[in-house]
Amino acid sequence: MISLKRIYYYLPKTIQNYINTMASNVSNNTEEDFINNDNYGKLYDLKKKDREIIIRRIRYCLSKIPSATNLNVQLHLIKNILELPNNEKNFIVECGAFKGASSVALSIAAKITERKLIIYDSFEGLPDNESGPSHKREYPHLKIKGHYESGMYCGSLEEVEKNLKNFGEYDHCIIRKGFYENSLINHSEKIDLLFLDVDLLSSTKDCLKYLWKHIIDNGYIFTDDSCDLKVVRIWFDKEWWSNNLNQDPPGYIGSGCGINLDKEFSSLGYTIKNPNLENLSEIDWLKN
Repeated sequence: MISLKRIYYYLPKTIQNYINTMASNVSNNTEEDFINNDNYGKLYDLKKKDREIIIRRIRYCLSKIPSATNLNVQLHLIKNILELPNNEKNFIVECGAFKGASSVALSIAAKITERKLIIYDSFEGLPDNESGPSHKREYPHLKIKGHYESGMYCGSLEEVEKNLKNFGEYDHCIIRKGFYENSLINHSEKIDLLFLDVDLLSSTKDCLKYLWKHIIDNGYIFTDDSCDLKVVRIWFDKEWWSNNLNQDPPGYIGSGCGINLDKEFSSLGYTIKNPNLENLSEIDWLKN
């Protein structure tokens, strides 16, 4: 299994996407749960047929354009958006769009919940910092390593707009172009849910530095970089959080291997801003 996994990660991204699509066509517990669980979208009067339509739209999108996130990840994000309250409505924010596949999924959920999706991206691919062979990336749980190159994961603004118009809900999207250290400075909208797929530690820091204060309490912050410990460590860095955001680090659920979406690992992890600990359930193997 490990050797096959290594081969998989050396394959071109287009072939990886094809394998992911074919595998999910055979069996997908995440998909079946989404379709059959009436709690998903209950606040917004979604029925089983509505959830089936959502999946068909996402599958069709993934069959047409390259994606850095798979069906399981996109459905998990949608589930969490559908659980957002139906009274006070703020914004959903995505940093890192690539070709716009995840943006399509998020825009569909944004329309259902009557919210706007703000998309931040340079639309020039990864920047020069942290690129090249001298900036090694290690994924210990997957037993793989490598590096990023400048310009990787580039989708032009025109591509993303076209894909949102063809497959998603473009009218519910606000697109802001630029590298994060510049484009995020003037962000002012309150955020109900934040999704980061930015790959680099420097980009993650920029997103946290400028967006954290705008996230509502109990708001979820998902990232698609859970297997990269170089990036994950920032969520536990007491000095950085104290110096930049004047608080303790929030930690990160899914460090190194992701949350339980696939059988062995997933790319998705998360944290919660100022979670309400009063709502936690008591358990008999923990003493109060």
